[in-house]
Amino acid sequence: MRSKHAVQTVTRSIPISVTTVVLIGLGSVALGAAPSQADSTPISLASTRVFIEGDSLTVGSAGALKSQLRRHVKSVTVDAQVGRHTGEGIRKLRSPAAKAAGIWVVALGTNDSPSSAQTRKNVAHVMKLAGKNRQVIWVNVVRPGGYGRVNRTLRALDAANPQLTVIDWAAVIRQQRELLSGDRVHLTPKGYRIRAIETRNAILSLAQPATS
Repeated sequence: MRSKHAVQTVTRSIPISVTTVVLIGLGSVALGAAPSQADSTPISLASTRVFIEGDSLTVGSAGALKSQLRRHVKSVTVDAQVGRHTGEGIRKLRSPAAKAAGIWVVALGTNDSPSSAQTRKNVAHVMKLAGKNRQVIWVNVVRPGGYGRVNRTLRALDAANPQLTVIDWAAVIRQQRELLSGDRVHLTPKGYRIRAIETRNAILSLAQPATS
C-alpha cells in the first residue's frame, strides 16, 4: 500500500527452529473456494516452505505469523514492501527463496489500478511461474474505488483452478469494519492479527490429513 511514511522493506526467512520474527498477511478462514481432496493434492505442511509476497498490509502483519505458522510449516520467508505493485511482487517470485517454497502467498493488488484484465494476466503469470506442484494463496483487495471487480475476477479464477486459493479478505472486512483504520485500507492492530490468522487458516486448509 502507499503510505506517507518512508518505504519499508521486510524480508525474513524463519526456520521452525529459530525464534526470529516472521511476517505476513492475514482469521476464521474466508476462502473463496477452498480446494478439496478431489481437485488438489494435500500437502505435508511439516516439510513445506512458505513464501509470502506482499505490500504494506503484509509489513503491518509482521509479528503475527511468528506464533501462527511456526508450528505448522518447515519455514516461512516473507518479502514485503510499502507501496509494492503486483508486477514488482511477481518478479520476486523468481528468487531462490520463492523457488524453494511449496506454497506461495500473494498479498498484493491494493497499489494497482482496479483492472479485471490485468488481474487475470497477473494470476496467469503467477500460476505459470508456480508450475504444477505448488499451491498459490491469493488475498483479495479492500480499497475504495471499484476493486469489487478485481475480487469478482479472483473468485472466478479461484473456482477454475485447483492450485489457487483466494482468501476473501473483503468478506472479513464487510463483517468487521472496525478492523480498518481511518484510510479504509490499512488496519488496526487487531486487524493485522486477524489478517495473519486468515492466512494461517488458508495454509492449514491445504494440509494432508493425518493418518491413523
